[in-house]
Amino acid sequence: MPSSDVKIANIDKAYHSIAYFTLGITWLFSYYKKPEKKYLIVICCIIFGIIIEVMQGKLTSYRSGDYLDAIANSCGILLALLIFNVFSKKKYIN
Repeated sequence: MPSSDVKIANIDKAYHSIAYFTLGITWLFSYYKKPEKKYLIVICCIIFGIIIEVMQGKLTSYRSGDYLDAIANSCGILLALLIFNVFSKKKYIN
């Protein structure tokens, strides 16, 4: 049988985006009754992702910080904001 060891380049960026999408959408739906907080939530999540990447590079010897990971994190959060805005405009959440 052929080997199933398929390697996809930079798949970890997709994992970062999914993780931060989950983080962002969870916080946004937690505060859906306070729509004025949504941009604060997005900014805090983006800053959190950047800080984690910087700390990985500076405080550990076995991990490295990657600016592409920070970009992937931010893209996941921005996608969460987009999805949240679509759902809130369609009155799916009350």
